[in-house]
Amino acid sequence: MLPLFEDGAGLRSADPLVLAGPAPACDLEALALLLAPPALLGEFMPRSPWKGVERVAAEIPQALPGSLPRAFSGAVEAVCADAEVIGVLVSGGLDSFAALVHAVRAARGRRVIAFTTDLTDDAGGSAAAVVRRLLAALELPVELVVLDPARDRAEPVWSPAGPRLDALPEVNAAAAERAAELGVQVLLSGDGADELLGVPRFATAAVAARRGVRAAARYAADVAASGPGLPGEMAAAVAGLLPRRLRARAYWAANWPAWCDPVAPAVLAEPYRSAATAWAREWVDAQVAAHAAAGRSWAEADARDAAFPREAIPPAGVVAQASPFLHEVFLPAALALPLGDRYHPSLPSGYLRCKAQVVRLLPAAALPVLPRRKQYFKAALATASASGCRAPRCVSAGLLDGQVLAAESDPAVLLVVAALERWLAGAEEKAAAITRG
Repeated sequence: MLPLFEDGAGLRSADPLVLAGPAPACDLEALALLLAPPALLGEFMPRSPWKGVERVAAEIPQALPGSLPRAFSGAVEAVCADAEVIGVLVSGGLDSFAALVHAVRAARGRRVIAFTTDLTDDAGGSAAAVVRRLLAALELPVELVVLDPARDRAEPVWSPAGPRLDALPEVNAAAAERAAELGVQVLLSGDGADELLGVPRFATAAVAARRGVRAAARYAADVAASGPGLPGEMAAAVAGLLPRRLRARAYWAANWPAWCDPVAPAVLAEPYRSAATAWAREWVDAQVAAHAAAGRSWAEADARDAAFPREAIPPAGVVAQASPFLHEVFLPAALALPLGDRYHPSLPSGYLRCKAQVVRLLPAAALPVLPRRKQYFKAALATASASGCRAPRCVSAGLLDGQVLAAESDPAVLLVVAALERWLAGAEEKAAAITRG
């Protein structure tokens, strides 16, 4: 669900420009916060990008136990109810494939089109090849459209809610454009599945409680090479004996060591770098305090941090987009799922074992052909981020330091810079003033 905004008089709208008055003004300090470490890697918008307009805090649904597959089917049915032609953005991963399988079930004869971008993963594999293999193995009655990331590009629709935080906005816009040409009325995705259903870190005790000691040992082996690894799992067991505040602070130090004393990147010009650094430190203190107040274990805190705050990315084109994983029918059931149940020791690879609840959404016949590992596209994203080295509007507005930007090489920073530049261009077209916060 896209965010709501509120003006000083208490009026609310999903379109902040409606509330910004006859002379809307961009808030550069708010935009600078996107480069503060928590928002940069957490991919969320901390504040409204308009002066005089505030974001309304999103409500987190109440957890309600229920059948996860039934809730997922219900979410897909609801999203597709009014669409004569259904589109699904598929990446070759489990999450979007689950959305596609359930979309075919919900279609009942309606046309279903899958859209995939033929990215090359870091191991040299083709995402499109994985998708083709899955479609063929399950004989899904689906049309497949393959986009070339080097050729198929378009300008995404500008949103007044703020800069787009998707990694490949121009490619996503090309997919949306092609979908519109083919008559698609809704585009589904697998967004949110990893955050809601992936096994959190520090879950050895939770897995043991739900699946047994052998399962917990296998889980610990599966996560040994990621994040804090086995030392983190052992520290989490001891941390349960600590007072709440100390336990929360120790969790943060173990899980997010670079965020214990976060500093905004040097690409931000002053006074925005100092403001972003101050906000980041206040945000970290608030997160730690919230974990302490709730008495969360390390695993519970990690699961919470993975899922929230959550930023809804607006459609890249004229076709409506939605993820059944983030739908109001599915969210309560996902939030009620015990953390230990997110893992299953009997699946044939660590990737699948840690994605057990997504595997559960797929037919049993799919298991032999499912990918055994996750595809990573760091090289592709690094290539896509190159445009972030050129941001004349951001530099001329005083938001970014041009000399530092010219030498910047971090893809995460450059992707956000590119998003900021694109958004400011759209704001200029709306005759918005670009001012200091």
